[in-house]
Amino acid sequence: MANLLNELSRHLNDDVIIQLTRQIGAKDANVVKKAAFGIGEMLLDAISRNANNQQRGGGLFGAIEKDHDGGILGDLMGVLSGKKQVNNPSTLNGEGIISHLLGKQQLEAAQLISQHSGLHIFKSGVLMQLIAPVVMGVVGQKQRSGGLDLGGLARVLLGGGQQQAQSPTGGMLGKLLDRDGDGSMMDDLLNIGMNILKK
Repeated sequence: MANLLNELSRHLNDDVIIQLTRQIGAKDANVVKKAAFGIGEMLLDAISRNANNQQRGGGLFGAIEKDHDGGILGDLMGVLSGKKQVNNPSTLNGEGIISHLLGKQQLEAAQLISQHSGLHIFKSGVLMQLIAPVVMGVVGQKQRSGGLDLGGLARVLLGGGQQQAQSPTGGMLGKLLDRDGDGSMMDDLLNIGMNILKK
């Protein structure tokens, strides 16, 4: 997974971070950058766990093959700014990706990102939805370029686990996926706050 994190960081360059900072209405691009990298690591962790799960892996692999070929990475700034349209709307469905990967743990995820980076929890939630298609694009590009089946993709994602464990965010964010989410009313408050920011 370390290689995928490196690839993701290449796409989350300074120009992209500045664009994301504007989109979520944040003031400090460095805070957004820290949050974005934390989100990327957490989502790659979630994807790797899905890929290694027989029940959920098939659905994940189907979504990658159908909706995430890595095409958005060719002009990520254009896509994020709305100047570049994508042929498949599902490619940019960050809300759906987050819902599939994190389920009822979205609020806890936003809280962890907020605590880790200092970014407001609502803005952390919106940023998760903006980053999710980029993460899936990186994974899809790797799958396509390597001609990987689900098992091969799982091996790529689970590789570099030692480096992940030594990363500053891996331990904290990885714990999220071991918790049981109960879907409290706070999830609705998070969604309301995020929707206000999107308007």
